Amino acid sequence: MTTSFIQDSLRDQLVRVPPLTLLNIFTGVSVLIILYVFCKVVYNVYLSPLAGYPGPKLWAISRLPWNRANMKGRISWKIRELHDKYGPVVRIAPDELSYTTSGAWKKIYGQRNPEFVKALDGRGIAPASIGGQRSLMTEHQDRHLRLRRAIDPAFSQRALREQENYFQDHSDNLVQKLKERCENGPLDMTTWYNLVAFDIVSDLAFGEPSGCVNNPDQPWIQAILARAKAIVWFQLAVQYGAMGLLNWLTPKYVTESRKKHIAMTEAKLKARVEAKNPGKDFMSYILENDEKLNHLELVMLSSNFIVAGSGTSAGGMSGLTYLLLCNPDKLEKLKQEIRGLFKNRADMTVQAVTSCKYLRACLNEGMRLYPPTPGSLPRFVPGKGEMIEGGWVPGGYAVGVNQLAAGHSERNFKRAREFHPERWLDEPNSEFKDDDRSAVQPFSYGQRACIGRSMAYAEMSLTMAKLVRYFDWELHDPDNDWWNKQGTYLVWEKLPLLVKLKPVFDANE
Repeated sequence: MTTSFIQDSLRDQLVRVPPLTLLNIFTGVSVLIILYVFCKVVYNVYLSPLAGYPGPKLWAISRLPWNRANMKGRISWKIRELHDKYGPVVRIAPDELSYTTSGAWKKIYGQRNPEFVKALDGRGIAPASIGGQRSLMTEHQDRHLRLRRAIDPAFSQRALREQENYFQDHSDNLVQKLKERCENGPLDMTTWYNLVAFDIVSDLAFGEPSGCVNNPDQPWIQAILARAKAIVWFQLAVQYGAMGLLNWLTPKYVTESRKKHIAMTEAKLKARVEAKNPGKDFMSYILENDEKLNHLELVMLSSNFIVAGSGTSAGGMSGLTYLLLCNPDKLEKLKQEIRGLFKNRADMTVQAVTSCKYLRACLNEGMRLYPPTPGSLPRFVPGKGEMIEGGWVPGGYAVGVNQLAAGHSERNFKRAREFHPERWLDEPNSEFKDDDRSAVQPFSYGQRACIGRSMAYAEMSLTMAKLVRYFDWELHDPDNDWWNKQGTYLVWEKLPLLVKLKPVFDANE
């Protein structure tokens, strides 16, 4: 009796089940998706381990607001805005925190054991490898240390002294070319800084200049400069597992330019390795080192030298030029230092210009306001978690210091949005004595910090000193807000910076 009743009840229920139509399937799937999204939203906002950190709710719910700002080239500007509103730590994604403090630099990037490993899932440098080969910037810790040991001698102080002729020759060539062209109208200094930086690093890497200052239309540098905006597409594809689709959709000319860059790098490397009497360039130190590298490692390192080595110094000089032109009193003070110390070209050695206190202060202040890498290079919290700036962050979540937000923070610097090189001079009773200068790390921090820091300072110091020594400058369009209009991708967009130059000394004296 009971069994029959149960069977009849089940039969009745089954009869009432809606037929399996496309509409019913669609309705059921839609309900499940809505329930999933609702549960995900509730978890991310109220139950996540990061729920207690400040930040906009939409950014906590989904990574889409981050992606939108990144694709528009406004990500660093937006994160700066969020830090202004919420403070020194902000939740910028369901699984990521952004910081602006010197303590965060030391913890996230300085801690060695356990290391906060680089986030290579699309939110920072992407992709992790090209053709299955990682670079110096993305290698695992053990292999990264091996590569650093191999190239350290090339970036030593001894190497820098022996490489001075490279910096002198190319900066002199830049002065001469600018003198020849400046009478024809304003010059785009963003381009010229990239050209000379590319010549210097190419000569240092291969013992052979690329001739960019003499021939600004070379396709190699044009391809590299055009890659700034492309990085956001790689980041998006890596995040959503769509690299295959991206490769399929990528225009052929982009793929070919990438292949051409590697092919040209290989050709130049081969010629350098086979050279009979090479100079004291990077390769001379690397090839003489006991830590031997294979051919593929040398190719990837050379490619890194070219792209990263030229971009950092060129960006630093572009930013400083604009800031000096917007602050004529600071430019005048720099002129007095440089023109007072250097009466002729022979006096302008790397050692002499890097000892110029106000020039060094200008470079530091320029990179505070206009850091070569304006965003952050996020890391994953190791193990079960770590205490960062007084707050617990579980393992596996991403954290990083945003360069632009840290440098522009009033919590770190007095009158933070203004250009004041004096804050770096250690003057007694300075109004900037309480600035937290360690909150700015334009070359990053820790064992993965940029190995070319000394080289970049030497290149920027010598080039800027010669331009101040031999030219008067003036912005072509003072009303053009060059700085704030620029997109921030992994690097700056590099908009044209038109400057009118007037020779004031004979560059051939």
